[in-house]
Amino acid sequence: MGIRPSHLALAGLLAVPGAQAVEYKFNGDIDVRGFDRSMAAGGNQNGFEQRLRLRTDIRIQDGVSVHAGVNLINDTWRGDASGDLNGLQQSKPFTDGRDHRTVTLDYGYVSVPLGEGWQLRAGRQIANWNFGITVADDRRDRIILLGPVAGGVTFLVGADQRRKVSLDDNKDDGYLLYTGLTGRNSGWAWGALLGYYLGDDEKDATGDYESDRFYNVRGGTLISPWVQGKVGEVELTAGAHYLGGGDALFTNDTYAGFVRGGFDVTPAFKLEGQYFFNLNGSLIEPGFDSFSSLIHSSPRHDATATRIDALSMTGLGKGAREFANVRQDFDRHLIAVRGTFSPRDSWQLKLAAGWVQYDGLARDLNQSEDVVFADIQLHYNVTQSTRLWATYGFADTADLLPERDSVNAVSLNLQTRF
Repeated sequence: MGIRPSHLALAGLLAVPGAQAVEYKFNGDIDVRGFDRSMAAGGNQNGFEQRLRLRTDIRIQDGVSVHAGVNLINDTWRGDASGDLNGLQQSKPFTDGRDHRTVTLDYGYVSVPLGEGWQLRAGRQIANWNFGITVADDRRDRIILLGPVAGGVTFLVGADQRRKVSLDDNKDDGYLLYTGLTGRNSGWAWGALLGYYLGDDEKDATGDYESDRFYNVRGGTLISPWVQGKVGEVELTAGAHYLGGGDALFTNDTYAGFVRGGFDVTPAFKLEGQYFFNLNGSLIEPGFDSFSSLIHSSPRHDATATRIDALSMTGLGKGAREFANVRQDFDRHLIAVRGTFSPRDSWQLKLAAGWVQYDGLARDLNQSEDVVFADIQLHYNVTQSTRLWATYGFADTADLLPERDSVNAVSLNLQTRF
């Protein structure tokens, strides 16, 4: 029986670092989750899922550091068939990404110091930006350079490879080139990102369109600023997201953003409110916290089984070719409030409610549909390392879904960090 490359990767991750290493950190987490959720077309899905992750950070004597993480398991429970890897193949698992029982790379990159605070990072890296609107817990194959340019201000420039179908054909490649600034000044944190999606034209030698080489954001420009701070006793968070100017799908100007405010009514009770919008079909990530466990609130590599795809607030832009004859009149608006009650440090009760307007559905471009939602979450820290939490989400979808007057989902979650 041969040794699998994934097993060698795990052995390398857990191995004691060499004599040059001066610092070595090891940590991880394990979670088990049970869920039951409505399906937009009718019926319910339910089950359990499990994930175990290990991470390590190694700093070498010369200042170079290596960071890596692996998934040991990340899948739904399958009962007595759990040990049968061939029998577990599935094209659509309960939650996005939970579809493997063998060791897989989560991320892995090297960080090289260049002097005066500058760093060069290369490899598969964790990506987050703009509170889950632009990027939400994604993994990016990237090269990035970052360092200080002023007091409290960091400059960054980099490139992500977003698409690579074959090694011998550059026409199916896709890249995101970007530059930006982040800072913390006078009690305010802020950031601004400018990006450009690069890819070859997917036409063949005769000028015909080739769908297998299609990069949907090619030629598009991305602008994504955010800010967070306090005005008096109110904590304010705001973010904006523009994507447009491309020559594939996002040929039109698309805009999205949110404003969120919160303050402590009492030491044990916090009240928050927010407004979110998406105009003309901007591309929004699934990890934005809508205050509902059914609507987004599901980062890419921490996907939740309670997210309902039919309630998505993301968009498709306006197509230049295959969607050229479809009028895209796509807008989304969300208003929501949330109260968090913390009678003790170990307990939290979250109650939320809101309204979403969906304007521009493919089946009825001239009609807007309204959804009202409510959400309940209870969190309990069992120990310093372990927490339990339960969620219940409800949405009145009588105006949105032709076959469901309402949808709901419940989950029970256990997580230990070590």
